[in-house]
Amino acid sequence: MFRLIRLWPLLLITLTNGVMADDIKLTATDWPPYASAQLYRNGVAIVLTEEALQRAGYTTTTTIAPWPQALESVADGSYDVVTSIWKTDERSEELAFSEPFMRNYIIFIKRSGSAAQFNEPADLQGLRIGIVTDYAYSNQPYDTTGIEISEAGSVQENLNLLLKDQLDLVLADGRVAAYEIDQMVAAKELTIIRNPLITRGMRIGVSRQNPNHQKIVAAFDESIAEMRKDGSYNAILATFRVSQ
Repeated sequence: MFRLIRLWPLLLITLTNGVMADDIKLTATDWPPYASAQLYRNGVAIVLTEEALQRAGYTTTTTIAPWPQALESVADGSYDVVTSIWKTDERSEELAFSEPFMRNYIIFIKRSGSAAQFNEPADLQGLRIGIVTDYAYSNQPYDTTGIEISEAGSVQENLNLLLKDQLDLVLADGRVAAYEIDQMVAAKELTIIRNPLITRGMRIGVSRQNPNHQKIVAAFDESIAEMRKDGSYNAILATFRVSQ
């Protein structure tokens, strides 16, 4: 009996350490409809990420933080995972990336009635285009010769400049653009050009400071694949009225 009592504290420590090892701290930046503290369960990307990791046996907590604070906190190991992020070579030095779990279609928005169109890069010549600072629109540089690029802090800020005729086009993720326009009184004055400039893959990035980063990425990818097969992935998208 004495030996059992002596062993119990050691067993308790072992179990506690096991649970702690499975705790995952997630962060994301405010980016509706993917992530926002103002949305149901923090947004569709957060729900997909939490569900996938929880299926893999992890306990998750999520914090919405400003950009680039969210990215930096994962790079330095303060958090384990940043979700709803695009992969770049530079970011890969500090983060291990999952396979894409959503597709992002990077499109242009114009004023309704504007003659501006996008079918090929030549259509952009001479236009004033608004982009968001630090958006990793593409892994590949593209020719901006003859294009006036203007940077702002958010898609919403660029849309306001577009309405004031200070821009000809705004470049943004299609779902983000649709969400932001839907919130605006002047929604009918803006039109989304559906032909995408770029298609990107939304991923999670796991801190390389976490010794289990490869295991977390593999578990996440496996869970997302299972969710696609059993229908729960599409059910979550439907909850947020988001299409693939």
